[in-house]
Amino acid sequence: MAGLEPIIQKIQLRPISLPLVRPFTTAMHTVTAADAVQVDVLLTNGTVGHGAGTPNAVVTGDTMSTLQENLQTQVIPALIGRDIRDWNSLLTRLHASTSEQPAIAAVELALYDLRAKQVSILLTALLGGQQRTVTTDMTIGIQALPDMVSEAKAFVSRGFKALKIKVGGGRLADDLERVKTIAKAAGPDIRLRLDANQAWTTDQAKVAVTELAALQLPIDFIEQPVAARNHEGLATLTAMRQLPIMADESVFGFQDALALLSRHAVNHINIKLMKTGGLAEAAKIDAACASFGVTTMVGCMIESNLSLVPAIAFAAVHDNVTFTDLDAVYMVKKQQAGIQTHGPQLTIGDPMHDA
Repeated sequence: MAGLEPIIQKIQLRPISLPLVRPFTTAMHTVTAADAVQVDVLLTNGTVGHGAGTPNAVVTGDTMSTLQENLQTQVIPALIGRDIRDWNSLLTRLHASTSEQPAIAAVELALYDLRAKQVSILLTALLGGQQRTVTTDMTIGIQALPDMVSEAKAFVSRGFKALKIKVGGGRLADDLERVKTIAKAAGPDIRLRLDANQAWTTDQAKVAVTELAALQLPIDFIEQPVAARNHEGLATLTAMRQLPIMADESVFGFQDALALLSRHAVNHINIKLMKTGGLAEAAKIDAACASFGVTTMVGCMIESNLSLVPAIAFAAVHDNVTFTDLDAVYMVKKQQAGIQTHGPQLTIGDPMHDA
């Protein structure tokens, strides 16, 4: 019967806004809520898949209004009436429907949810593994130093073993003081990860890397120290071999990753589903990184659990993922379904919850 076939019948949108525990500030902007567009994809056989996309004006270049408009006018018309069993063709149509990655991600995550439900397996199994728990770091946004220190101590007391510290946007001397003071407060066993969000020129970053390395602190990497398109700057900093360099905003898709990998410009790449347009492109990036001996981190915007669940699943089942930065789970005031937390450990259940 046609009605029992897995044909996309309807795609519904629902805006989400989850207030944060406290404002979160980087070198680029301040965020006060986890805003997202929930996507529910309904098949003619009655199965519903859930996903969500989170806009980020300074990274992906979109807003809640443009995200919803893009989904309504470009993405949804391209997919209605399509058979989910024609998987490769379906993903090709989806990724060709728009250049807005969070819009693609929102629908692709819902499609993966549907696919897992269609065969009654966990999303992690669909992605090739059974592990459902990851250990995340916790990010400290830019604010008054006493507040950053207080947060660091609180996170350590909750069991976090790695802290990501936002730097940039001000004087290098202030960044150095920030890192030294937080490191002392956290203790010698806590790993530090620094994220400049494109704040420095190449020359500024060279000085920053040299002075940060001289502190001899347990620093795992410096993330996106220079502008996204400054590949030469990234390569220069990586060649210094003083501290590992990670790309974030420089890499949206596979070709972006390949451009950096081919010139050995970075030590690590941060994969975010809102940049890659979902899981399929993320897998291509991770595989390319592995072939070059470059490890990855799975990160996130400040998102809802509907997109964090598949991010956790991806991180859990890919061996090349060395770092996990999915702390948005802890940033919202109201706990959401779908993810269990135990200190820094995040555990998911599948299929994704019926929201």
